[in-house]
Amino acid sequence: MSFVPMQVEQLTDLQGVQADLVQLRQVLEQEFEALKNRDLKLIAELEDLKTDLLTRLDGRAEQFRRADQIGTEWMQARDDLVVCRDLHFKNLQLLRRQLDVVQGTLQVMVGDFEPLPALYDRLGNMGQQRSARAWQAA
Repeated sequence: MSFVPMQVEQLTDLQGVQADLVQLRQVLEQEFEALKNRDLKLIAELEDLKTDLLTRLDGRAEQFRRADQIGTEWMQARDDLVVCRDLHFKNLQLLRRQLDVVQGTLQVMVGDFEPLPALYDRLGNMGQQRSARAWQAA
């Protein structure tokens, strides 16, 4: 008899997780567009919403850890969470690039040419720092 309420509870949790993941994915996609457009007001609003969603999902972390024991629906939710993680990483890379551009611009404006901003490789990883004097000496 106690098994039935547990199934209903798991179903309710699963529906809540799925709804939160759909909303988180939308927030992350909106955040990327806001970062591209440098809409600071929207970025701040989305950050608050993203924090709330992640806090709710964190409260269900144990269920994610047991997802393979619960069933395929939870495994799908775990896969959706991985997609959200990848979207977050994409946003982080864009933000880092924008910060590097701003830092480089500030260095030029104040006359500090050493060191130049780091370059990225094809995977978006930071390349080696290049010294302005190193190539000038050649």
